[in-house]
Amino acid sequence: MQTKAPPPITHLQGRRTLPLIEAYFELNHLKQLFRQGWLRVGLSRERCESVAEHSFGVALLCLFLADSYFPEADATKVVRIALLHDLGEAYVGDITPHDKVSREEKLQRERDAVERILAKLPRGAEYLALWEEYEHGTSFEARLVRQVDRLEMGLQATIYEHQGAGDLSQFFASVHKALETPELKAVLAELETLRPSV
Repeated sequence: MQTKAPPPITHLQGRRTLPLIEAYFELNHLKQLFRQGWLRVGLSRERCESVAEHSFGVALLCLFLADSYFPEADATKVVRIALLHDLGEAYVGDITPHDKVSREEKLQRERDAVERILAKLPRGAEYLALWEEYEHGTSFEARLVRQVDRLEMGLQATIYEHQGAGDLSQFFASVHKALETPELKAVLAELETLRPSV
């Protein structure tokens, strides 16, 4: 797993502190962790987004989309799920399909990591339940976040293509498979018109 720096939690080894501070040092690793799929297609480390940057984009898109396109969704819940959805990667890393890790193994590793981070917090069980809801797609809000997670990847791919990264069609194929709602499919169709000729 390529990272910008070692996990910040290593700075606390042997030291006791507030659970909130410890959780922050753990989740801060998402700022250090590159999105591995972009590196695999040759994007330089200097231009590659971190998992935290991706999660931030997903959370904002979820807010905007829930408010504008999905009034039936609980927008607060959508944003909360979006903020938590990649938390397990702080310990597990950004596992991609190329890593040949089964869905079950990936889910278990990430669940263990999320529980490790959240268990120390006063409302940790509530946050863990939202993360589980996302992973299992047990609510409309969770399924919406899963789709927006992929849509954000398509938006980022378009930007990278404009910056000279070449043809990133493989990422768009993944987005197409993930989208279920007509509203998000329409956003993707519009996005496709903005891609440069590659």
